[in-house]
Amino acid sequence: RAHTYVQSFVYDLPWGRGKRWLSQGVASQVLGGWQTNGILTLMSGLPFTIRANGGGLNAPGNVQTANQVGDVSYPHGINTGNPWFSGASFVTPVGAVPGNVGRNNMTGPGFFNLDFSLFKKIAITERMQLELRGEAMGATNTAQFSNPGDTVGNANYTFVTGAGGGRNLQLGIKLMF
Repeated sequence: RAHTYVQSFVYDLPWGRGKRWLSQGVASQVLGGWQTNGILTLMSGLPFTIRANGGGLNAPGNVQTANQVGDVSYPHGINTGNPWFSGASFVTPVGAVPGNVGRNNMTGPGFFNLDFSLFKKIAITERMQLELRGEAMGATNTAQFSNPGDTVGNANYTFVTGAGGGRNLQLGIKLMF
């Protein structure tokens, strides 16, 4: 990947005992002791190479790259019927020759993920604490798309058809003593 950005954060919310706001009373007990945490990950797409079917090489197990015959446009479509790039810009070479396309000449969809958590610490005694935890991995439920089909003439050529990701939630209680 050409670019990767990862940012983590921890933030104690500013209310409750010993904090700037709501430092006394029942509101202090209920709203105090909360903390948020998160990890934000942003990445550019994975590189891939436009290939041909390789039948003209007469060399089983080898990959033949395609020939680029025009400028490439990037509509960045997702799913069948919505191409990621202009497929007409590439053709299969004629004969047992390699194509003119270089290795990893294209880039697939980027990556976005946010993991987020919310904790509340409750003092039971001087040495014992209870922690309530709520965590969301993939909090925004953003799909993580795979690279498009990269073989000229294939049914999925130019189309992004694979996706992963998804949100996972978990709740927990932690007793510290």
